[in-house]
Order: sequence, then C-alpha cells, then structure tokens
Amino acid sequence: MTFSQLDRSRRILLATIMTSQIAAGAILPAMADSSVRIAGSPAFSVPLGAGGQTASQRASAMQKNIDNALVASTDKSPNAVKVTFVNGQPVLTLGGFYVATADAASAKHQGITSTALANKWATGLKASLRNSSSINTYIANLTGSNKPSIGQAGTTTTSSGSYPYYRQGRVAYIPAGMMMPVTVNTSISSQSARVGDKIEASLAQPINLGDTEIPAGSLLLGQVTDAVPGARMSHSGNLGLKFTKLRTPDGVETPITAHIVGTLGKFQLASGAQSDVFRGETTKQKVEKAAIHGAIGAGSGALLGTVIGAIAGHGRGAGRGAIAGLGLGAGLGVAESLMLRKGDNVNLGSGDAFNLQLDAPATVATSSTAM
Repeated sequence: MTFSQLDRSRRILLATIMTSQIAAGAILPAMADSSVRIAGSPAFSVPLGAGGQTASQRASAMQKNIDNALVASTDKSPNAVKVTFVNGQPVLTLGGFYVATADAASAKHQGITSTALANKWATGLKASLRNSSSINTYIANLTGSNKPSIGQAGTTTTSSGSYPYYRQGRVAYIPAGMMMPVTVNTSISSQSARVGDKIEASLAQPINLGDTEIPAGSLLLGQVTDAVPGARMSHSGNLGLKFTKLRTPDGVETPITAHIVGTLGKFQLASGAQSDVFRGETTKQKVEKAAIHGAIGAGSGALLGTVIGAIAGHGRGAGRGAIAGLGLGAGLGVAESLMLRKGDNVNLGSGDAFNLQLDAPATVATSSTAM
C-alpha cells in the first residue's frame, strides 16, 4: 500500500468514527435540542444556558413549567400568555404560572433586550396555543397513563377565595392573584416609623396544597416604604408598607411580589389600588370631626352670646345674643378643627388583619400537612 493510499484509509476511518460519535451524541453538545414544543410544534428556542444549566437543560425546565401550567390553568388560550416584571426582570407566564425569566445574557446573544426576548417567547407560545383541539389532545396525553413527570394540579381555598396551584414534590407553584389572609406582628405608627424599618406579619390560616401546605404562622417580611406623621392643618399621617418575602417555619424564604388589598386594619389606601400607602383619616372623617368641633363651638358661642346679649340689653337681648353666638361659635369650632388640629396617624397593632395579593407567580417550599 502506498503512502497516499494509507493516508486515504486513515481519513475514511476518522470520518467513520466521527459520524458514529455524532449519531451517539458523544460530541457537539451544542447541537442538543434547546427547543420548547407544544403538541409537537416548536414554540420558541433557548439561545443560551443560565444559572448553571445548559441551553438544553433550560429548555427542558421551561417545557416542564409549560406542561404543568397547561394542566393546572383554567385558561389555556393564547390570552393566558403574559409577560410580567418581577424585581425588574421580564417573566413569561401561562395562566398566571411561571414559565421562564428572560435573562440579559440570552437577550444580548440575540442582539435584543430582555423584554424583547420575553415578548418573542410569548409570541411563539401564543402561536402554539391557537389550535385548541391539538392543545386538548396534548393535555390529554400529559394527564394519561404515559404522561411525563408533571406536577399535581389542584385548587387551594382560603377565606379570601379559591386559587389554582400545581406542585412537584415539596415545591408548589402558585400563580399571580392568590390572596393570603395575614395579621400584623409588628406594632407600627406613621408618627414614629422611618422608611426602611423592617415589618413582619403572619399567615392567618394554612394554605392547603393537596397533601402539603403553607402553614399558618408562616412569616411575611417587608419594610416601610413611606412614613409621614400627622401634622397641623389636619394633614393626616401616611404609612407605606411592602412585603417581599415569605418565610415558612422551617426557615426557607421565598421572594414574593405582592400588594395589600382593601384596608390595612381600619385604614384606607391613600392613593392607587396597589400603592400600599395608607392614610390616617379620610376626607369624610375630617369633615365629621370638624362638625363635632363646630357643634361644641356653637354651644359655647350660644352660651356666651346669651350672657353678653342679656347684659347689653338688660335681658331683652339674650335671644339675639344667643343666635349670634351660635353662628360665631360654630364657625370658630370648624376653623379650629381644620386649621389647628393634627391629622390622625396610621397606627397598627399586633393582630390587625389585612389581605396580601400576589402580583407575580411564586414558587414556595411546602411542608407536610400534620396528620
């Protein structure tokens, strides 16, 4: 065999080995599938790995999240796909359930922003959900005897309403919108609070998640975001609170994005529905208190006018003096109330109740339900 023939044989052998390795997946790991598919149709692909996962592993995790969401969510239409923001990062959700976070590195790799990447994923996911019949068949396969490893879907009910969830092992995935009844642990007042002060509340009742639960007494941790003491001219005090963590009794903390719904104890919101800033008294309450002060002033003025009128008119001017004193006293009472009185502060005591609603999906470590 000549040298050229030997070299040619080596090249053929090397090509044969490489081909077999490629077929076996032993090399070129970048060729591993990083697509997320719904009912066999590609929804979107994952450009890069993140958080210690390869692109393929991330795609697999997103696939599982989508499968779980399709099983657990009551809305499986394209309208169920949303992009929300959690701590400034765009998050893809389906039916309120978490799917993926669009990271900056993956976005930069594609030459777009993180928000644009999240919207790109959302567009692909919406397109895959348009054929409702194929989606229903896909979900039937997921929940059939040959289903992949997906979470257990269910509904949790609290005194504030019923909400869906799905669970895998000791981790529960809860969508945005769930309401948690809680009570204040930390007494606090807008008179003395400072922005940044730590606050604490407790879950008022357990949230059952199948054979596990988020126990009653789990802590909600946050801080004061606004503190304005009551002042003269009837300026009421304001107090802003924001809860950012849920800590279960075993010490595991979960970041949450949530807002207070309705009233905080007896106090009303000072501005928008999700501002989490509360005021010490409403305008109506100020007017009512001004009226009380006016009535007191009117009575005092009438008495004083009666005396003065009687003296000046030798008894005949008592009636006219009373009427004049009534008006003067009422006016002075209202003026004193509105101009000199301090506005009420927001004062919270241990045990005051309120509802906290999730603004974004949460992943919560759960404990076994006591038997």
